[in-house]
Amino acid sequence: MKLRGFTMLVLVLVLSLSVVSARANILGTADSYAVIAQTLISNATTFGDTVITGSLGISPLGSCTGFAPVACGSAAAGTISGAININNGAAGTALADAETAEGALLATVIPAPTDLTGHVLGSLGFTSLAPGVYTFSSSAQLTGALTLAAGGNLAPLWIFETVSTLTTASNASVMVTDTTGGAGASAAGVYWVVGSQAILGDNTAFLGNILAETNITFDPGAQDTCGRAFADTSVTFAGDNPAQLGGRPNVVSGTCAESSSGYNGGALSPTGPGGTPIVVGAAVPEPSTFALVSSVLLAMVFLTFRKVRVSSLSL
Repeated sequence: MKLRGFTMLVLVLVLSLSVVSARANILGTADSYAVIAQTLISNATTFGDTVITGSLGISPLGSCTGFAPVACGSAAAGTISGAININNGAAGTALADAETAEGALLATVIPAPTDLTGHVLGSLGFTSLAPGVYTFSSSAQLTGALTLAAGGNLAPLWIFETVSTLTTASNASVMVTDTTGGAGASAAGVYWVVGSQAILGDNTAFLGNILAETNITFDPGAQDTCGRAFADTSVTFAGDNPAQLGGRPNVVSGTCAESSSGYNGGALSPTGPGGTPIVVGAAVPEPSTFALVSSVLLAMVFLTFRKVRVSSLSL
C-alpha cells in the first residue's frame, strides 16, 4: 500500500508538470511572423530600406508593396527574411492565432490591472514599470524613455492595453532591464494590445509585440527591434534615408538578443491548469526540465520497488 501510494504521488506530480509544460506559446503559428495584416503591408519605395526579420502574412484579401520579393512589389528597398504568405491558408491560420492571442491577453487578470489612464509613459513618475498588466481607458502615449524593470523575475511579463490609440513621440524608447541572467533572458514578454491604431514616431526605439485593431504606422526611422507588428487592417512603413546624417531604416524583428522577445517561455496562455486565470511572470518549466524531473521521479519509483521486492525475497 505504501508503494502504491508513493507511485500515485509520483504520477500526480508528473502529470501536473506535463500540463504546465504543455502550455503553448500564446502566439501559436503567428510566432514565426514579424508582420501580419488583413488588407495591406506597404513600404516607401524611396528610401524605404525597411528590414523585416521574420515572416510576413496577409489575409484574407490583401496586398503587399514596396519590398524586394516579387510577391511584395519587386521594389529594391525593403527586405523580408522569412516566408511571405499572402491570401493563403498559412496566413489565415497565423492571423487567427494572433486574434486568439489578443483575446488571451485581454483576459489576463492576475495581478489586477493597473489603470494608467491620463498618465504618459516615459514621463516623470512613469519612466520605470515592473512586470504587470497596465490599462488605458482611452489612448496611451509614450514621450520619453520607458524602462521595463524585471527585478530578477524569471519570466517577466508586461501587458499594455489601450482602448484607443498608442502613439510615441520622436526618439521615444522602451528597454528591458534587471532580467535574470542579464538582458539576454529569453523568457520575457512585452505585449501592446491597441484598440485602434498604433503610430510609432520618428526614430522611436520600440520593444514588444503590437496587436492593433486597425493600423500600425512606422514613421521615418521607427524601429521595433524586439517584437512584432500585427494589425487587423494595415501596417505601413515610411522608411528613411540611411545615407543622411541620423537617417535609419524601419525595422521589425521577432528574434532578438534582448529580453522582450515575446516568447515568454511558454508561460502565457488563456488559462492555467484547471482553467484558472494566468499569472503574470509565472515561470514555466522548459521541456528539458520536465524530462529531467520525470526521469528522477521514475528512478525513485524503480528503486523503491526494487527495495520492496528484495525485502520480500529475503523473508
